[in-house]
Amino acid sequence: MKTARVHRPSLAAIVVAAGSSTRFGRGKLFIPFAGKPLICTTLQAVCQIPVRRLVLVCRPQDRAKMEKCVTQAALPRRVHVVLASGGPTRAESVLNGLKALADNGASGQDWVLIHDGARPLVCRALLKRLVAARDMGDIVVPVIPVADSLRRTSAGRTEILDRIGVVAVQTPQLCQVATLRSAYLACSDSASFGDEAALIESTGGRVATVEGDAQNTKVTVPGDVEIAEAAFSARVRTVVGFGYDVHRFVSGRPLILGGIRITSELGLDGTSDADTVLHALMDAVLGCAGAGDIGGMFPSSDGQYAGIDSTVLLARVLADRRIRRLRMFRRTLLLSLRGRDCRTTRLLCREESRASLGFGRMMSTSR
Repeated sequence: MKTARVHRPSLAAIVVAAGSSTRFGRGKLFIPFAGKPLICTTLQAVCQIPVRRLVLVCRPQDRAKMEKCVTQAALPRRVHVVLASGGPTRAESVLNGLKALADNGASGQDWVLIHDGARPLVCRALLKRLVAARDMGDIVVPVIPVADSLRRTSAGRTEILDRIGVVAVQTPQLCQVATLRSAYLACSDSASFGDEAALIESTGGRVATVEGDAQNTKVTVPGDVEIAEAAFSARVRTVVGFGYDVHRFVSGRPLILGGIRITSELGLDGTSDADTVLHALMDAVLGCAGAGDIGGMFPSSDGQYAGIDSTVLLARVLADRRIRRLRMFRRTLLLSLRGRDCRTTRLLCREESRASLGFGRMMSTSR
């Protein structure tokens, strides 16, 4: 007799990125941020905890750009990403996101994080606080105290407001899929609510709060970007990669350096194409991420690497999630070559080598 499988609720996320960026003046989700489009950092941030399904809701005209951003983001392999079209209001965009989750196997028992695409600085600690408090209410939201004095203005008049007990509400907001779907279907005027917490509360649901994060701000106007970049930079540490590689000259082998085949009577001995330039580069990049070296990633004892093009290996290194999470802010490659023929240095300075390596500028020296 077969036993019925028990569904274990999983965690999903809907990132709402369907706004027009009117106050920003241009598409803010595609501006450079931490070395990639801003939306990439947001997607990476929301996946710092075990999210299984991720729906990115965007404008139909932005779909191609968003698809590219998804490939640029360093997302865990476990995450199944789906794009959905946004609607004219936030409510319709979230509803479309919920439909996409259902179409891709999500259950009403699953939990879903609703997050603004323009909040790239949500931290793991905040996400964990939300998950830990998931049973405290029908929806859990992060809040921070309001520090500034508050005034209401109307018809040229102003009046002071008491800020005691007043908090600012952030995203992501966490609730069960079925709870959110039912609230949207029960409310005929869902577009009038500013967020999911207000909507669920209007249908009789209970809102629980956890401590938010002052750095989890929303990029709204151009000046917000500089502030967010500074906060992001303060969280990361700077590393410098160093790599070296040695191969002996032999006859009967091609000489390939930096992905360029160089006319020579001698080549370099090795399991792959023995491109010592790319091997040193790969070791340097792997070292930045604390990811070992190419000997561990591509062992010479494995026959599949016999004679392989090192540009193929470089592509695999750069595609590794640990490497993709690095923010490369200075793309200068310094090569120091020791060999018999100084012509190799001049050859490596050609434009072809820059294209092959994917670095913007290269300096080389020979000894």
